[in-house]
Amino acid sequence: MIFFLLLFSHCDNVKIVAPEIASGIGHHEIPVTTADAASGFSTKAIQPALSQEVAHSKKKRVEQKKSGYNMEESHLTGTTGRNSNSLMISRLEHLRSEGIEPDLNEPVSKSYLFSAIDSPAFPSMITLSHESFLKVDFDNDILDYTDRFYTNGIKFEMIAPGLQSNPLGRLMIPYWGSGTNYYGLSLVQNMYTPSTTKIGGILYGDRPYAAYLYLGSFKITNDPRHHFRQTSEIDAGIIGPNSYGEWVQRSFHNSIPTNNEPLGWEYQVQNDLVLNYMLSYEKGIFNGRNFDVLLSSAANLGTLYTNITGGCQFRTGWLNPYFANLGVSRKKKLDDSGLRKMQFYFFVKGSGKLVGYDATLQGGLFNKKSSYTLPADQISRMVFQGSAGITLSCNGISLDLEQIMLSPEFQNGWWHKWVHVALTFSL
Repeated sequence: MIFFLLLFSHCDNVKIVAPEIASGIGHHEIPVTTADAASGFSTKAIQPALSQEVAHSKKKRVEQKKSGYNMEESHLTGTTGRNSNSLMISRLEHLRSEGIEPDLNEPVSKSYLFSAIDSPAFPSMITLSHESFLKVDFDNDILDYTDRFYTNGIKFEMIAPGLQSNPLGRLMIPYWGSGTNYYGLSLVQNMYTPSTTKIGGILYGDRPYAAYLYLGSFKITNDPRHHFRQTSEIDAGIIGPNSYGEWVQRSFHNSIPTNNEPLGWEYQVQNDLVLNYMLSYEKGIFNGRNFDVLLSSAANLGTLYTNITGGCQFRTGWLNPYFANLGVSRKKKLDDSGLRKMQFYFFVKGSGKLVGYDATLQGGLFNKKSSYTLPADQISRMVFQGSAGITLSCNGISLDLEQIMLSPEFQNGWWHKWVHVALTFSL
């Protein structure tokens, strides 16, 4: 229910009326977002046309002046005397003066820049963030003294403005309000085992061995004005022996004398395609100075997971507004925006997930040759997850520590818990 509420949540557009531009053609109402306005302005994609059109416009104004053409009168009578390229140039000049770079992957940005109609009824702009981040996430149940089910996961994320040109970025869901876009790539490997790895053979009724590896491309649209965030991601990779989950776990166990070598990986879920699409929303429903409450929802569709999730999060402590940025920024940007350079806060999360398909339990969608998987009627269709943790952030570096608990994912399964650690660097 939370997912559909956020999915159909629409926000009013923001418009800022700019004063008369240098061309002298009346007032022009320009919708602009000031969220994360980056220094400088890049127009590489349209720079050649821009230079030619500026020269052409100057020549045309001189000719019109000689012929006695009254541009102000033409504007009042409804004919602006400017073609679509001239309108584009004036808009670009305004954005350049504001230090704003529009994201031309977004339909609302292209509508504003390239529309031939000189009308105030344009949608809000979506800008491109110039911030870059490197994030490493690590999950393991070793700190909870267990070695079962979801036993290990590692994720590397890179966010950079140059990733806007990634062709997969055009497959991301558009955003129809104002905001700032962040583009990124992720590399993920997760591993799953039965309740024990000390017994060989197939443990019927237990979780099968499984591992997957995929590369993801994602876009985050952050809308501080409406306390809203949209994230879309497409993942492609492999589940099965070629994901090297078995090699990673065996190498880790063999490097520690007190650990037993895991038995049973030869019966893991076999190689199959991973192709998934994810869409998530986050909405702030209470935003105080030292605490806030957020609703979240997500949907996955593909060969790895098909599910719908809804949840909430509570944060309290010495913190910045959740939607001010992605949680961490460089010191200079924090100074410029008036945000706290140090954060230390406590958070609690809870969610429920409706499960349609899980390849780590049921096997790949196309390859049915796995030695052992769980049938669909043994899968828990409703799964609950809760967590609590702390975040420490200072001058562009952030550390998250989180204890996570998950309800049984299959019949006769157990509750499971693991520790999540995340380290983020603002580059």
